[in-house]
Amino acid sequence: MLAEVSLRRGQVPICLALLLAVPACAVPRKGGFEDVSALVGDQAGRTIHWYQGTPEDEEAHSAVRALLAGELSADAAVQVALLNNRRLQVIYEDLGVAQADLVQAGLLTNPVFMGSVRYPDRSSAGRNTEFGVAQSFLDIFMRPARKRLAEAGFEAEKMRVAAAVLDLAAETQAACFRLQGALQTTAMLRLSTEAAGAAHEFARRQRAAGNISDLEMFARQSLLGHAQVELARSEVAVVADREALTRLMGLTGEDGVFIVPSSLQELPEDDGPLHDLERQALDRRPELAAQRWEIEALARALKVTLRWRWVPLIDVGVSTERDPEGTRVTGPEVAIALPLFDRGQAGVARIEALLRQSRQRLVATAVDISSEVREARSRLIAARELAGRYRSEIIPLNERLVAETQKFHNFMLAGVYQLLEARRDEIDAYRGYIEAVRDYWIARSDLERAVGGWPGAAMATEPLIPSPSGSDPHEGAHLHHENQ
Repeated sequence: MLAEVSLRRGQVPICLALLLAVPACAVPRKGGFEDVSALVGDQAGRTIHWYQGTPEDEEAHSAVRALLAGELSADAAVQVALLNNRRLQVIYEDLGVAQADLVQAGLLTNPVFMGSVRYPDRSSAGRNTEFGVAQSFLDIFMRPARKRLAEAGFEAEKMRVAAAVLDLAAETQAACFRLQGALQTTAMLRLSTEAAGAAHEFARRQRAAGNISDLEMFARQSLLGHAQVELARSEVAVVADREALTRLMGLTGEDGVFIVPSSLQELPEDDGPLHDLERQALDRRPELAAQRWEIEALARALKVTLRWRWVPLIDVGVSTERDPEGTRVTGPEVAIALPLFDRGQAGVARIEALLRQSRQRLVATAVDISSEVREARSRLIAARELAGRYRSEIIPLNERLVAETQKFHNFMLAGVYQLLEARRDEIDAYRGYIEAVRDYWIARSDLERAVGGWPGAAMATEPLIPSPSGSDPHEGAHLHHENQ
């Protein structure tokens, strides 16, 4: 609706001054960031920071420098990434955009001042003068619905940002475990290469003395070559894993120099309860919460479209004009758009399709999350069993084999090659154990991300992530079962 009020020329400056005196609604600088920070703290126990040129920026930089100054554990690497990764800062700006959209949705359109002066073609006639101010009343009526729609979009954006933060945390943690495993594996391969080198040197001397054939000599040389190639590949993997972790932590130049523990932590005694993980994931994953808010926003948009589809435009106003003869004419004006061709059917159909699409996307995401949880749990259990087998069976067996071979060698009942091969097998067993431990910690990190927090920790009885009012936090799972 459009209202037009005629004003005399002397009243226009007064009205302008009054309108300009109305305080404008400011946009919060970090709107929604506190909610994201609280959610990340609940699920990951980490601190995040949004750089906006405040004094707290230097505190965050100091915290990063302090963490990099010491030995960088997986937890410390995650904290550095959350404070220093610039791609996260890009994502945080999406909060600023969503916050601005929310503020904009709550604002009324600015009133429009209009004026016209018409000059007669005869000098004896007076001027035709008209002034007015207009404000859309339709905008006033739609403001509450528009604001509710923007609120739902803002909540969805907060959940998407939180999901990106948690993804980075899990990715950084896994990258640190890979680097530690690569460092420890490389150390073992160096020992294996040294053993192969010693065997080759001994064979070379024996061949020079004529005690072994060329065949045995070439066999030892081949083993050394394979060991050297494997060591070179492992060293390249260390460089690649270090650079991957460097990128995730947002480090460049000299800042990229950091030290991580050269060995992985031993496995914990147990993993705690690993049941009911899929339900916990549906309660805690911010991706699902974001999609529920998207569905809520589309449902609200559909209501608004259905309500106003028949009245897309109703302008009502008052017009007053003074003609050159001095006569003033005042009366109402009405402008109504007739829904003859465009009855809003296309807009309704579009939102209905988007709503159905969002609901199906929620189902698909719930299915994917449940699968991720089951896969990570299976990998965790398998890696623990494999590491346990290495520790309790394979490694002790190889250690005994080396000890017995050493005894036989001391009594000249076993050759030096047998002893060196036994030691190489022992090193390979240690290497297999390191890889199993590495796979365990990566699977543990993946499971923690899939569930939305380590399942062994105390879980809240209610979902930690807010959902739209009246919505079911397990809606995705319910839809999944219905479609089955």
